[in-house]
Amino acid sequence: MNTTIPRRQEHLAPRTGLGRWTVALAAAAVAATAASVVGFATGLVEPADSFTDKPLLTLWGIIIVVSSTASVVTGAVAMLRRQDRAMLVIAATVAGVLVAVFSWQQVFEGLNWLEG
Repeated sequence: MNTTIPRRQEHLAPRTGLGRWTVALAAAAVAATAASVVGFATGLVEPADSFTDKPLLTLWGIIIVVSSTASVVTGAVAMLRRQDRAMLVIAATVAGVLVAVFSWQQVFEGLNWLEG
């Protein structure tokens, strides 16, 4: 009697709605971060001294923080509760974590919560 353990299939695309939201939110966060980096590097955007100096830049930062944090939350729920372990969901969650960590670090630094 030959018993074999079935191998789990690897999926590239998300299988649940939360998985698709995770990929979309992480893509938005990465694209917005890349756009702001290009804007600062080319001199199209001038850095602000505080959050109230440039409201449009603050709004752009809020979009990045919210979308990256939301991608981490939806990715965790999709993977843990909905069992959606597609490669794009995992990659989007990791990208969301990276962008969220660096974005929140900027927020804490701007609020002078990081004394160093």
